[in-house]
Amino acid sequence: MISNPELLILAPAAPDKVYTDCIRTFVDCGVWFPFEADYTLPQELPSDLSGFRCIMIDRARRAAFETEPAAGRLRTFERIGGQVYWPDPTMPCGGTLGDATVRHNVLRAIHTAGLTTDHPAMLEKLRGMNEAALIAACKHAAADEFAQYVRMNAAFVDPIGMWALPAAVEAAEFFREPALAEPAWAHIAAHYRAFGTRFDSHGARYFLHYAERTGDRAPLDHVIRVCSGPNPWPRHWRVDGVYVNCDLTAPDGCNPDDPPSAVLRNAWTWPENMLLVGETYPMLTRATGNPAFLEAAVRHVLGAHRWLFDPPTGLYWHVGRPTGPDKRSAPWGRGDTHFLWGLRAVLDQMPDAHPRRADLCRMLQLNLEGLLRVQDRFGLWHNVLDADPADSRPCSSATSQVLRLYARAYYKGWCRDPRIPPMLEKAWLGLKTKIWENRLLSYCVGTSYSLSRQCYLARPHDSFRACRSAILHAWIELQRMRAVAA
Repeated sequence: MISNPELLILAPAAPDKVYTDCIRTFVDCGVWFPFEADYTLPQELPSDLSGFRCIMIDRARRAAFETEPAAGRLRTFERIGGQVYWPDPTMPCGGTLGDATVRHNVLRAIHTAGLTTDHPAMLEKLRGMNEAALIAACKHAAADEFAQYVRMNAAFVDPIGMWALPAAVEAAEFFREPALAEPAWAHIAAHYRAFGTRFDSHGARYFLHYAERTGDRAPLDHVIRVCSGPNPWPRHWRVDGVYVNCDLTAPDGCNPDDPPSAVLRNAWTWPENMLLVGETYPMLTRATGNPAFLEAAVRHVLGAHRWLFDPPTGLYWHVGRPTGPDKRSAPWGRGDTHFLWGLRAVLDQMPDAHPRRADLCRMLQLNLEGLLRVQDRFGLWHNVLDADPADSRPCSSATSQVLRLYARAYYKGWCRDPRIPPMLEKAWLGLKTKIWENRLLSYCVGTSYSLSRQCYLARPHDSFRACRSAILHAWIELQRMRAVAA
């Protein structure tokens, strides 16, 4: 086994987006380079350059390396076939890890220098990074993450409802520190009117938590108003109880349960509908006492499962029709877990004695079989779940979602399959290899529905803004599972 680092990355003169994204891409590829436990990089060339194949240096520091003795050492390094890589600070960098130009240039450097990807020593070092320090760094990230999305004018898209809100609330409960949830309550109080203005608004169940915690019902009453009436939110047409399409909504005065023939001819649903309905309607039954909301959610779950779930693969596809998955789409990793997230929300709110509870728990068992088959050797799930690993990149979003959903299913007793704990322990080790500076890398960017598999395979990957919440919540659910499995 090769044991020496092959890449040397020197610390930049100052924080730089392009340079940072280059480092993240090297980490994502598993190339081994020296760094300290706090992620600091060496400032200067070490006395011995043997074993290194590539040296990456910030162009802002170039003058220091054009004088002796550093200049002579770099010339000698190049004469024996080493590569000195100076990332171009003007390189387009649109904010996503693996931005086409950045990633292309890093992959070119890896190929030119003959660097080993998925290097065993690098993976082992990342797996062994200080977990207590990681969780401490993520524990108080909520306020910053909420603020980022407010600045983006996106107060209730999926990073809020799926990551920042649940992580803050669950952390407050797990650590018994109510202050950890205060950023969540402050965000709801300040921005609840934005809820329901977009089709992808969710996180509604935390409005009930907010009312119970603070006694202020204004945000909850707002959601109730938005979701009640003859055309409730989400205002999609329904076919046999299944919310269909996305952009075609039932106009005022129309009965959503009586869609026109054009909608019936092209009836389809996707996991995001499950996410929205599951997050919202069961909570509304608890808040109002009206069982119709929960029953509407259950009816959608049962129907959407039939439309989206593919028994041969054991996976949820991203577009489903009354006859089953539309195989022109794909079993997108994030999409599969969107369905699971909505299912989790229903099970969390559903009474234990509900007659369809066992049917919903069975869905977890069925999907488990498929997920076990496509978990890769590092413990990760990929952007397109059933794709060849050479064609589809590992996805830390899907992996962190599977981890926190099935850990919860295990400790809640929804699914006690003995294969879950080892599957998730392996996933956690894999997830740690996709963390740099306490942020998840290889985080597949969201997408709309598509009838092109290539669309899903081509999605870029990011260092996600809410990724510290994703790390924290996955770790919390893992601890709860471990306590039950011990």
